[in-house]
Amino acid sequence: MRWPLVVITLVIGFILWDRFENDGAYTTDVERSFREASLEMPGGWKPPVITFNHNPLNQ
Repeated sequence: MRWPLVVITLVIGFILWDRFENDGAYTTDVERSFREASLEMPGGWKPPVITFNHNPLNQ
């Protein structure tokens, strides 16, 4: 139980350090990398859409 807490603490510490002391340089780079990778996928990037198979008004 101790190791997962240590890992979570390190990740949170890294994110806080990057956000406040490093102006978000690392997290911005990771977000940009994911965005570029998603654009290179066959379907491209599309915003998430919630759809319902059943119309709740027509019971």
